[in-house]
Amino acid sequence: MRRVLQLRGYRRLLIGTLLNQLATEISAVALSLLVYRRTGSALGASAFFLCVQFGPALLSPPVVARLDQRSARLTLVLLYALEVAVFIALAWLAHHYSTVAVLALTLVMGTLALVARVLTRAAWTEITSGEGLLREAQAITNTMLSLAYMAGPAIGGAVVAVGGTRAALLVNAGVFLVMAVNILTSVGLPPARTDQESARGRVRAAVAYARAHPLARRLLGLQGVALLFFSISIPVEVVFARHSLHTGSSGYGGLLSAWGAGAVLGSGVYARWRAWPGRVMMVFGSVLFAAGFACMAAAPSLAVALVGSGIAGVGEGVQFVAARNALQEIVSRRWMALMLSFNESLIQAVFGAGILLGGAIAATAGPRAALAVGAAGSLAIAAALRLSLPAQMGREPSAASEAGLEGPDTDLTATAGRT
Repeated sequence: MRRVLQLRGYRRLLIGTLLNQLATEISAVALSLLVYRRTGSALGASAFFLCVQFGPALLSPPVVARLDQRSARLTLVLLYALEVAVFIALAWLAHHYSTVAVLALTLVMGTLALVARVLTRAAWTEITSGEGLLREAQAITNTMLSLAYMAGPAIGGAVVAVGGTRAALLVNAGVFLVMAVNILTSVGLPPARTDQESARGRVRAAVAYARAHPLARRLLGLQGVALLFFSISIPVEVVFARHSLHTGSSGYGGLLSAWGAGAVLGSGVYARWRAWPGRVMMVFGSVLFAAGFACMAAAPSLAVALVGSGIAGVGEGVQFVAARNALQEIVSRRWMALMLSFNESLIQAVFGAGILLGGAIAATAGPRAALAVGAAGSLAIAAALRLSLPAQMGREPSAASEAGLEGPDTDLTATAGRT
C-alpha cells in the first residue's frame, strides 16, 4: 500500500476523490431538505433526486467524451471551478428561492460532480496501472469513499443544523475551491493525448467498443442486473424498521449505520485479499448480499436485522469495488473514461429502478418479501457471475484486436458516426 501512496499524482487525486464525495453527501442533505421544506411536497423531493441522480446519469457520458482526451489537471480544475460558482449561486437561492432554478442548478451540480469522479478515476487508473498498483489504489480509494459515505450525511446534517442550508452550500463552495487548488498545484497527472480524436460520435463509438468486447459487455450487463437487486432494500428499510421490527427512527438509523460499517469492513476485506481473481471477489460479494438480505427478511428482532444489514454492507464493500476494478483491468486506455462513465451512469440509473422495484414489492407484499426477492436475486447473480466470467480476469487485448478496435488504422469514431 505504501508504494501506491508514494505516487504523487495518485495522492492528489485521492484527496480530490474523498472531498468530492464528502461535498456530494453534504449537498444532498442540504438541498433535499431545502426543496422539501420550500415545496412541502414529496413530489418536490422526488424531482430533486431525479435531477441529482437520473439527469447526470444521462448527461455525463457526452460531457466525458468531450473532456477525456484533454489534460487531466486543467480539466479537473475547470470542473471544480464551475462547481464553486454553482454552489455560490445555490447559496444565494437559499434566500431567494426558486424551485425551477434550484433544480436546474442541482442538475448541473450533479453532472459536474459525476464527470469529475469519472475523469479522476480514469486518471489514477492510468497512473497506477502503469506501475502495476491498480488493485492497491482501488482498495485505498474504496476505503476512503466508504468513510465519506458514512461521514458526509452526518457532517451535512450538523452544518445545516448549526448554520443553515446557506452555510452548508458555502462550505461546499470552499471545499471545491480547495480541490481546484490541490489539482492545479499537482504534478504527475496524465497529459492531454497527442492523438486526439473528434468528440463527435465518441459516445456511440464507445458503445460499439463495449458491444464488440465480449467480457466488457458481459460484465456491464451482469452488473446492471445485480444493481437492480442490490438496491431493492433502499426504500424498504425504513418500512421494515417501523412496521416489521416495530422500532422507531433509532432502529432505522441503526440499520443504516450497520450497513455503512459493513461497507467499511468490506473495503478492508478487499484490501486484504485484493490479489484474489476478480470473479471470486464479485461472487463472494454477491453471496454476502444474498446472506444479508435473507438474514434481514427472516429477522425476529432488531439485533438480528442489524447483523444482516452489516453482512450486506460488507458485500457492497467487496462486490462494487471488485466489479469496477475488473472493468478497469479489461478495457483499453483509449476508452477508459467513457467505459467508467457508462458504469457510473448505470449505477445511478439502475439504483433508481431498484428503488422503484423495492418500493412496489414492499407496498404489495411487505418489506420482508422485498428483502427476500433481493436475497434470491443476489444469489442468482452470484451464480451467473460464476458461470459467465472467466476464472482469471485481466486485460484481453486479443478480444479487442479481433474485433478491430485496437488497430492504429481503425477509426471507430468515424465508423460510429456513420451508423
